[in-house]
Amino acid sequence: MTTLFTNARALNESKKSMLVDMLDSVFDSLDLTKTQRERIESAYNAVGDYLASCDDPLLDGVQIYPQGSMRLRTTNKPLSQEEFDVDLILFLPNAGSATRDKIVSVVKQHLLDSKVYKELVEDLPRGFRINYKGDYHLDITPAKSYDLESLPGHPLWVVDKSMGFKESNPEGMAKNFDEVCSMLPIIRRPQVFLEALNSKSVTALPDQSKKKPLNRIIQILKRHRDVWSQFNSNPHADFKPISVVITTLACRAYLEVIETGKQYDNEFDLILDVIELMPHHIESGFDGILIANPAMRPENYAEKWNRSEKQEGQKYTRAFYAWYQAAIDTFEYLASENIRGMDSVFAALSGAFGEKPVLAAQDRIVEAVNVSRDNNKLGVGLGTGAVIASIAGKANSETTGLHDVVPVKRNQFYGD
Repeated sequence: MTTLFTNARALNESKKSMLVDMLDSVFDSLDLTKTQRERIESAYNAVGDYLASCDDPLLDGVQIYPQGSMRLRTTNKPLSQEEFDVDLILFLPNAGSATRDKIVSVVKQHLLDSKVYKELVEDLPRGFRINYKGDYHLDITPAKSYDLESLPGHPLWVVDKSMGFKESNPEGMAKNFDEVCSMLPIIRRPQVFLEALNSKSVTALPDQSKKKPLNRIIQILKRHRDVWSQFNSNPHADFKPISVVITTLACRAYLEVIETGKQYDNEFDLILDVIELMPHHIESGFDGILIANPAMRPENYAEKWNRSEKQEGQKYTRAFYAWYQAAIDTFEYLASENIRGMDSVFAALSGAFGEKPVLAAQDRIVEAVNVSRDNNKLGVGLGTGAVIASIAGKANSETTGLHDVVPVKRNQFYGD
């Protein structure tokens, strides 16, 4: 593979591990909390129950379920001025012969009949938004059964303002994602930065409630896209790549890496490989550019890239590659700042992912460093400058690959 990451790949293993742990700590603070998830689930369950209570036979037996980032566990807390975007499918099993206008009319009227929802309803090209202003909103897409139900997942016709109906299969896409996500890379994992600070010699089994590598990689890329698009005078902001494009390309690149059987010394190189391979999975043919739903090929997530009016398609294409180059530049910059020290890395992370989550991660890491220093378990690896746990003046060579460690003396500011 011809690398796009000269500086990042040249880092030693300790510095790569440190960057992975810094990123993981940043994105821990960007995950939805249990309370937030429960509130959102309660809200969409309430909407589903209400819609199911309608006397119109069209809504008999309706089902509502999440799609997109909530379903895939790749949701990030939004930037300061934005709201959580929760995408939902409203499946109408008895709407087989109904037109798009009929479905939209019945669903909207029932929402308007509610004292709770009538002031919150907004029209969307593919359904409705229930807007809990200043907090989160539910985007509800009504759908009916697709002709070929033998496809994996839950193939659907979803309402569409311009086309009437469009093919979609979010559950099929999600099941494919889950399958790929469960495929874990082979990582000859040395003792990583935060584990070393806590002087753990045995790594516990992974917590299944935590994110898999693919979940986390996509969170990183999506957050980077969000911050990048808000840079001052960004000419590509209105055409930034949508989440499902980033998710699909990253998923395919990750699968390619897994299928090669490549082994890694750290997760950092895995992230770089996935980013580098993403454009390889953009298809181009007679009908234009295609990034297809793996469970329903007619569903093209890059359909806007093929629009000719006002050169809209070219603008979406250019915006993707502008963001993609910015992502490469970010990881190269993180690598170069790593040489300058942790403060420089935190500053670079703030520029790429936002100040608030990085400050929270910085506080956590600094606290861990101070605890290890107070316990005389902090050292600096000779030749690398990496901060690691020291045990009786020596590092564990099986986990860090270092033999010579200089202990960092405990600060006693009150004097002794």
